[in-house]
Amino acid sequence: MRRVAFISDLHANLVAVDAVLADIDRLDVDEIICLGDIVDLGPQPCELLDRLHEREVRCIRGNHDTLDEHPPHHLLLEIEAWTEAQLGEARLAELAGLPEQLTVEIGGAQVLCVHGSPRDDTDQILACTPRETLVSWVADHEFDVMVGGHTHVQLLRRLDARLIVNVGSVGMPFERAFDGDAPKILPWCEYGVISGENGVLSVDLRRVPLDLERFAASVRGSSLPGADRWLEQWLT
Repeated sequence: MRRVAFISDLHANLVAVDAVLADIDRLDVDEIICLGDIVDLGPQPCELLDRLHEREVRCIRGNHDTLDEHPPHHLLLEIEAWTEAQLGEARLAELAGLPEQLTVEIGGAQVLCVHGSPRDDTDQILACTPRETLVSWVADHEFDVMVGGHTHVQLLRRLDARLIVNVGSVGMPFERAFDGDAPKILPWCEYGVISGENGVLSVDLRRVPLDLERFAASVRGSSLPGADRWLEQWLT
């Protein structure tokens, strides 16, 4: 039996990542793969990258990892600039050099790892995304299972004979996908595990409690711009 844990959209939330890693350690997984958005928005980008190195987590790049999103809200712009300054040139180069996707084999199945979709890391694959759209986004890509993140909302759906999995967000799970309004952030951490042996696959979408007091302390103990305002999204 091969078992792989998939984490995504960590957003520099080390408290959430440590909670998920503790849960993963109880599951005897063979590998941990991160599907991008490692940094930006949260308080501990450098410490989080160090943790991924310690745990030998294989990573792909998300749209936030290039730190060129240029969000319209002034606070998000401040946080992006702060994150870039915290990381420094070497870590920024490391993030920029991550692959956009990779393929792994689990139990005889080819699992394509992406952030948004194979077409673009900002594509949102939702339960309501039309089949025709999905078909166009995955054109020329061979896989049995595609696993991604980006929407911050867990998902399991079929595309004809193939599986589409979204493991949600470790650092900032949303009540629903971002639609332009400020999202409601849920007080837990999400990730997924795919297990397989001899062509038999299972998908486990997991939810782990977030220690909100510890998380709030990590935010207030950092120099993250607008820390108290940022915390309101978790604490209200």
